[in-house]
Amino acid sequence: MKISTAQFFKTNSEAMSKGQFEVSSLQAKLGSGKQLTSPSDDSSKANLISRFQSSLERQGVYRQNIEVAKTRLVSEESALTSITAVFQRASEIAILAANGTMVAEDRAVLGAEIGELRKELIRLGNTRDVNGEYIFAGNRINSPPYEENGSGEVAYVGDSGRLSVNVSDTRSIAINTLGSELLRPEEFSAVLSLEQGLKTNDVSSIQASIGQLKDSSDRISVSFGSMAGRFSALNSQEEVLEDTSLRIKQILSESKDLDYAKAITDLSKESLALQALQASFTKISQLTLFNFMR
Repeated sequence: MKISTAQFFKTNSEAMSKGQFEVSSLQAKLGSGKQLTSPSDDSSKANLISRFQSSLERQGVYRQNIEVAKTRLVSEESALTSITAVFQRASEIAILAANGTMVAEDRAVLGAEIGELRKELIRLGNTRDVNGEYIFAGNRINSPPYEENGSGEVAYVGDSGRLSVNVSDTRSIAINTLGSELLRPEEFSAVLSLEQGLKTNDVSSIQASIGQLKDSSDRISVSFGSMAGRFSALNSQEEVLEDTSLRIKQILSESKDLDYAKAITDLSKESLALQALQASFTKISQLTLFNFMR
């Protein structure tokens, strides 16, 4: 079969163009360190990489949500710890003052301490987080959940809204303790009753408050345990997100990052092949019939 001069030049020109493109492409990949220098190199792989990058970004958002939630729970933990301490001290005072040998003056002194503890209890119930939001108010985060009237009675004026954070594509975790579950009006009434009993030297009223304060302490313990459970759930989910992010990064690395050793080998092969093609093309194209016959 005869091959025309035009076809010869066309075939070799196309081969050299392809070789030059492969060399340039490998050089660009080595320069960027990536398998793909543009989405058109492999649209299917580019789409896969884009999806994994989006997933990795979402993992980052969820981890930020968890950090915000944990910061809020730290404020709640501190408040619950202090509330527990208030009830423990109030119980100690009630048991001490229920002793019939204590004189009225000493009970009055203890009554003054209980009065301060009651104020502290209201303050703790109206605890705010680092953003200035009331943590026990449900969804009414911008106003105090506990209000005291002129008679010393305290009412919960927050709502029953649960605050949740998204921690994965399919999961959210409620993070707040409701004030209506934490400190009810009767808790404040029990402390007020103890205060008044101490100041009026009413031993029967003091004795009655002992059981009420114990019930309150028990309920605070339940709230504390629930809060600790939410904290544990956030920590567990954070570990899941870290593992997921690590796997996604590994997959992205395998899909995006260049195998330098292989790329250098391929570049060397392509460069040698191109040089050989160029050399043979130059030599053959310069031949004339006279030179061939000679």
